[in-house]
Amino acid sequence: MRQPGWGPSHLARQCSAKKEQRGRGIMKKRSSNIELLRITAMIMIIAYHLFLHCIKAQLTDSGSIAAPENDCFCHPYFSKRLCILALISPMGQAGNAIFLMISGYFMAHKDSIDLTKISKKLLLQLGFAAMLLGLSSISLYTNIHPFPPRLIPFSVFNSLAWFVGYYFIVMVTAKVFLNQFLNKLDRKNYLMFLLVLFSLLQFGWSAIILSNLCGGLDVIATGIFLYSLGGYIRKYNPFENIRLWAVLAVILLTDLIVIGNFYIQTASNILEYDAAGGGAFIQSIPEYANNHLFPLLLGIAVFELFRRIKLPRNGVINFIGASTFMVYLLHDNEFVYKAWCRQNWITLLHENVISFLMIYIIWILITFSAGSLSYCIFLLGGRLLKFCKPLTLKRAEANAEKASPEKDAKI
Repeated sequence: MRQPGWGPSHLARQCSAKKEQRGRGIMKKRSSNIELLRITAMIMIIAYHLFLHCIKAQLTDSGSIAAPENDCFCHPYFSKRLCILALISPMGQAGNAIFLMISGYFMAHKDSIDLTKISKKLLLQLGFAAMLLGLSSISLYTNIHPFPPRLIPFSVFNSLAWFVGYYFIVMVTAKVFLNQFLNKLDRKNYLMFLLVLFSLLQFGWSAIILSNLCGGLDVIATGIFLYSLGGYIRKYNPFENIRLWAVLAVILLTDLIVIGNFYIQTASNILEYDAAGGGAFIQSIPEYANNHLFPLLLGIAVFELFRRIKLPRNGVINFIGASTFMVYLLHDNEFVYKAWCRQNWITLLHENVISFLMIYIIWILITFSAGSLSYCIFLLGGRLLKFCKPLTLKRAEANAEKASPEKDAKI
């Protein structure tokens, strides 16, 4: 006898459910090439912050320049060695762009986004990072007297890493309307949306209007553009017919333009120096905002480069990639800046470029490794809390008994 509901429609529903479950299983497995991209983006961001908060400060700060042998570049000439710093300058914004594109690549096609899960992840890791920084700074302050570190208050929880708020606003926007809007667009209108948004961000006057309408609106619009672009790349693969050498050429050409930009700025500074009749000459490295063209080009090209890498699933790479958010939280603060600035970077760069690059890379790897190790501690702490959870919560049986309608009736 046929069971109720059994038939072709029932079989179709079962097949559909199995396909959905298989799809979910595939999505849960991290792609190692994308995780390697996360790691690369995080390294780019650390390299940028080390340059911005330490090396650049030593290059331009009057107090630092006055130090013995630290005025190496304080002369009106174009230094080829400073081109290294010019190349690092757009890396931070390019790294931010990559992270937003990765999010769009995996989430823009979804009908729903679990903001509860995202909020928990951000809040828990942010809280752990604030506690760890506070305790570490206190511990080192009381034990290292010759070179005391910068003390970090626990209230840094509310001011640690601006990118957290930037990312979360984009995710909320995606949840509220952006994903639904993008999924309704055909390829032509999707491309038009991206080009219009990109144009608004690149045209100087329209970008100023966005910023004046609401402080930071241009940054949020940049995040929405990058998130949407990630979704577009996943859905339509627009760079499929572009050869690998062309992607590499975009990266190389962008770097050459960045160096050219540094040369032009240095030449302009020399002209102003000569017109002023001398005085103190201070080198300056061009800076870039999140919506500027060159960091965006660099980020998009690097994203496409890693997307093409055929890499088997690697548990180590995937775990390190998962730790990048904790690395981001822990490296961008005064506590770490103080450690970085113990090195005399300017004199080192002037005397030996190879030694400069080696020590620079070592500091980046130490910083990244410390963040990854902290992520391991965070995970262990989470498991310990789960183990202790029954000790902190009332028993379910007792709660059920209190809520029992039969007991209420007897009373």
